[in-house]
Amino acid sequence: MTRRYGRARRGVLALHDLSTEIPRGSFSAVMGLSGSGKSTFLQIAAGLDRPTSGEVHLGGVDLATLGRRKLSVLRRRRVGFVFQSLNLIPSLSVAENIALPLRLDRRTVDRHEIASLAELVGIAGQLRRLPAMLSGGQAQRVAIARALVTRPEVVFADEPTAALDPATSEAIVALLRRAVDELGQTVVVVTHEPAVAEVADRVLLLDRGRLAGSIEAPSAEELTDRMRRLAGAEVRQEVFP
Repeated sequence: MTRRYGRARRGVLALHDLSTEIPRGSFSAVMGLSGSGKSTFLQIAAGLDRPTSGEVHLGGVDLATLGRRKLSVLRRRRVGFVFQSLNLIPSLSVAENIALPLRLDRRTVDRHEIASLAELVGIAGQLRRLPAMLSGGQAQRVAIARALVTRPEVVFADEPTAALDPATSEAIVALLRRAVDELGQTVVVVTHEPAVAEVADRVLLLDRGRLAGSIEAPSAEELTDRMRRLAGAEVRQEVFP
């Protein structure tokens, strides 16, 4: 896929001929320096944006060919997304926030299922509370539960631990890992933290909109080293264009 913003010559090439496949039932992480195209990749893969050219397939459907209405329905039913800003509705309770994707799709809300999901993510005692009454970690768990409630084919998470302390970050990553291992969920996470990405089965490395490689079963040390190399290459590119 390729994604260009603005006009051809003066625009920004966010992704350039990037091609990859996310295995079903896997945990994938996407890393790269600032401006490498991580968030653009995630948004296009989730159907929140469209590529300028190329194809994006989810379960045999090319998202790039769908009209706005069909794409919206597909996102509600087959994609879960955990936004960096969480996007919880302040006036809705925790239970209502979790159930929101079901209501938007006019599906029956099973209270027992909501309670079971809340227990799975560790917020069973918070269902009647409003988002403002939650800690950052609890709010993140609500966002993850909301992403899982429709049993989507894939869950995308954009920097899910960016604003959390190390202990809470570790718990959130462990929760996403459980979703893969126990629920068979497919999870794709954008992160800049090697300690988060090392939990993944595979890490995709992006560099200036291109796929710069992938690492299977990565370690935090290996990822840190690769990120340093990318940073060094970028500096050399700026000095010697």
